[in-house]
Amino acid sequence: MKQVEIARSLLGVRWIHQGRDPAVGIDCAGLLLIAYGSQHDLADYPRHPHAGQLERQLERHFGPPVTDGPRVGDAVAMSYGEKGVIRHCGIVGDYIHGGLSLIHTDSILGCVTEHPLDDFWLARVRQVYR
Repeated sequence: MKQVEIARSLLGVRWIHQGRDPAVGIDCAGLLLIAYGSQHDLADYPRHPHAGQLERQLERHFGPPVTDGPRVGDAVAMSYGEKGVIRHCGIVGDYIHGGLSLIHTDSILGCVTEHPLDDFWLARVRQVYR
């Protein structure tokens, strides 16, 4: 999948909230926009989106979420903490050691990263877009 290849080419790029330029830094939405070649921006969202802000913008770009599990090339919307509130997104890849991976920006690591889409991350996936 081309979007997975593009996302992988950005591994190590610095994380910056609302970043859209890999030379400067990108955030999770910026990663999706670049990887999927979107001409529209996901903009004007706070550091911690709430009240469906991120979901509405993702749905505008990808259409309604699918009901089956993630596949290689899908975009996923994830929650952290606050009772299922979606605040993060990433791209599903094919992991080098088998299974699926998650390619996303990690504000703690400070960059684009990839790791197994294991039970820890799967438990945070709330919506899948194809």
